[in-house]
Amino acid sequence: MAGIMITIIPDGMPVDQMEETEEGYTCPLPTQDEELNAENREMAVEEHNYREPNTGVSFRSDQVCGSCAMFNQTDDMLECLGDESGNTGYCQSLKFACMKENTCDEWAEGGPITSDLQEEYKDNL
Repeated sequence: MAGIMITIIPDGMPVDQMEETEEGYTCPLPTQDEELNAENREMAVEEHNYREPNTGVSFRSDQVCGSCAMFNQTDDMLECLGDESGNTGYCQSLKFACMKENTCDEWAEGGPITSDLQEEYKDNL
């Protein structure tokens, strides 16, 4: 049976509807569908200038995906991504798996989203 998980994250950021995988995880579709993830990443490149930090475009070293308010690195999301290195997270805004050392024009102060941060918000409800 498919289920929906509601996740509480800061500032009313939109949250993906999640579906249960065969392994029992609830994951956003782009983390499970490589083609959809690639399409969303390409849109991020074209429309939001997702890039490596050394592409010659104005860049601040503290404005990387890994410090963005939309960069989701909760324990559950890392399970969905299947990346144990810690170098990948899920962009809640642009809906794709991104590298923490990259950046884009949608960067927002206040991240990353972590399991600890989610627990803090849940405790304050």
